[in-house]
Amino acid sequence: MGTHDLDKINGQIRYKAMKPEDIHFKALKQTEDMNAAELVELYKNDMVMKKFVPYLENAERYPVFTDDDGVLSLPPLINSDRSKISLETKNIFIEVTATDHQKAKICLAVLAAQFSGHSEGEWKHNVEQVKITHVDAPELNAVSPTLTYVDFDVEIAYINSRLGINLNAE
Repeated sequence: MGTHDLDKINGQIRYKAMKPEDIHFKALKQTEDMNAAELVELYKNDMVMKKFVPYLENAERYPVFTDDDGVLSLPPLINSDRSKISLETKNIFIEVTATDHQKAKICLAVLAAQFSGHSEGEWKHNVEQVKITHVDAPELNAVSPTLTYVDFDVEIAYINSRLGINLNAE
């Protein structure tokens, strides 16, 4: 997942696969532009980032989010410094990628709801949806996030065992 300052994004956002050597950008907390292969090599020794390297390192092409000005994100590794959020950020774009579509939808819905709670005035709790267009699979076109509710039953004992607490039904 990545969070971006929407006002720093230019044009349409595209998700595509590119050769690592063709992906050039300044990543978060870096001082210079690098290509994606160099970033993967750099993060192999990073205590936090190295767990994401195996998702990319042997692939011929890497997933990448771009806009008209270049790279926004190299998921699941790192975002671009160009679109990072700051204290001045007014509008946030959230991108989520995953191998499990349902988990990605849930993650996005939770993040969107949490961020919307920090909005002010008439925009409080406002979430705008985006239209996702699949060039090669139009049947997968969608609007996201869906923000639909799903009711389900769960045992209190299960919740307590997962959270390490002792709730009761009341």
